[in-house]
Amino acid sequence: MGEGLYLLIRLLLLFFLKIKNMKNYKLKSFGLIALATVTFCQCSSSNEKPEAANSEKFEFVAKDTTWKTLSVREKIGQTMMVEARYLDHLNVGEGNMSQFMEKYPIGSFFIPSWYYRENGNGDTEGLIAKAIKDYNSAAKYPILFSEDFERGMGETYPKYSHLPAEMSLGAANNEDLAYALGKSIAMESKEMGFNWLLHPVCDLNMNPLQELVIERSVSDSVELAIPLLKQQIKGLHDQNVISTVKHFPGDGVTMRNQHLVTTANSLSEKEWRATFGKLFQELINGGAATIMVGHIQLPFYQKEKINGLLPPATLSKELMVDLLKGEMGFKGVIITDALNMGGCAGYYPNELEVSVQCFVAGADVVLWPSLAYMDTIEARINRGEIPMSRLDDAVERVWALRERFNFLQKSDSLFTEMSQADKDFVFETGTNLAEKAVTLLEDHNGDIPLSPEKSKKILLMPISYHDKGKTFEFTKNELEKRGFEVDMMVNPHFYQWGWRIDSLYTYDKVFICFENRYFNPLGTPFFKEHEAFGVWTANMLDINKRIAVSYSNPFLTEFYEGVVPLKVNAYSCDTFSQRAVVKALCGEIPFVGKSPVKLNPEELK
Repeated sequence: MGEGLYLLIRLLLLFFLKIKNMKNYKLKSFGLIALATVTFCQCSSSNEKPEAANSEKFEFVAKDTTWKTLSVREKIGQTMMVEARYLDHLNVGEGNMSQFMEKYPIGSFFIPSWYYRENGNGDTEGLIAKAIKDYNSAAKYPILFSEDFERGMGETYPKYSHLPAEMSLGAANNEDLAYALGKSIAMESKEMGFNWLLHPVCDLNMNPLQELVIERSVSDSVELAIPLLKQQIKGLHDQNVISTVKHFPGDGVTMRNQHLVTTANSLSEKEWRATFGKLFQELINGGAATIMVGHIQLPFYQKEKINGLLPPATLSKELMVDLLKGEMGFKGVIITDALNMGGCAGYYPNELEVSVQCFVAGADVVLWPSLAYMDTIEARINRGEIPMSRLDDAVERVWALRERFNFLQKSDSLFTEMSQADKDFVFETGTNLAEKAVTLLEDHNGDIPLSPEKSKKILLMPISYHDKGKTFEFTKNELEKRGFEVDMMVNPHFYQWGWRIDSLYTYDKVFICFENRYFNPLGTPFFKEHEAFGVWTANMLDINKRIAVSYSNPFLTEFYEGVVPLKVNAYSCDTFSQRAVVKALCGEIPFVGKSPVKLNPEELK
């Protein structure tokens, strides 16, 4: 019923009810009920779209129908994100990239930095630029180039910014900074030619023993995470960079690492729908462009098994088609997590068959398939084993994504150079985010502000796996600028120091710097061997001299240094965060960050 008709009826009813000296109270009551009914219907009508409905401002159906004219191989190419092993692909094309792309018309490539470091003869970025130009020139349609860049590009390419981790965003809890973080990462990415990022991580850190999530997540709270993730995604999209919400149906509940084995979101239906389900639904409603499904089971929802086992989302039609595309109304592109991971292995005989079955189960783009994937899918479609409708559904979704972000027509502008103002914006974003994130957990003895007058001699003690403490040379320099005398010992082994531990008592403060990051090392969120011995040595020193700071896992300070009177969480080991810690400890800026996760969980007791 139209708004004009509603208004007319309401006016008539109001006039009817206001007639003076109305004696028929039954009639008058009927009029009141009718008025209430019409008003209710009008309100209901204005909100008739269900919660799962996508906003009309986001286009998820391709208006351009050129995709229908693509050959079967060209269509299959749109469902592939292949590692861009440039020199290998040139060899396949007998030295000619056009010949390679004619045979394998792939739609998107992931740029593996390790490959270009190994083959770039000292000019990694130059080889990447050459590859991007060559691939794009040989393709019929613009190539989508991808990477993660979860902490900005600087962690991979030093000329750019290594920005604070996602959990810093949760500690700062500032939507403007969330937008600026997305914008900053997008601007730097575009300068190197990347236009599709497998970012941001949208998992919830519910288990401190889950090594993959920890500081890669915003928080353990869905209410805190949703607005920050929305703004970060908007920052990416406003720069015309495609975002990826990951990892559906949500990691961070169990201890298992999906690089090694299939993991699970083991929450009950009620718990899942109130947390991960709510988060993904809100991001879908907000216009999520692509969603990465993980090698993660969702036991409460799944019934179908492969070889007697519940498959991960990457191989589950129930989770991709029935739940994500159906019940939750996701109209964008589903991309799998990497297919060389242990979490999707074992369900089929080999990695090629796994990639094929991911596509069959409902994935629109498969991540890192072999070239044989294209040949295999083509053969099975030609034999009628895979319906063309499955391929067309995937390609139309990818085409709508291309149309939404203006990647249907090739452009000469593959790289968007940053201005000095852009670079300043990124630096200010990193600085502001770090300074608003650093969190004071405890200052029991009132040691803050530190000063050379009170604590001249400082021992920096990085508990660090991968770089022999090089990361904390920056903190050493920051302290020395302020007049402190600083020495550094990385993972001092107690068996070597136990008999002469007294020699370490000469320091006024011992700064214990935890840096056990995602994949450094792979296998545990806590310490073993050298790092563990380093903690042992640290804990033999005067408790009142120790300062514990975690630059990664926020649970490390409580787990290893719970008795220390001065504890800080910085969430990230980048230089922005290191400088912010020194400034805050020296009283130059206030501690304003709040822990985005509950510390002292039962699992750590």
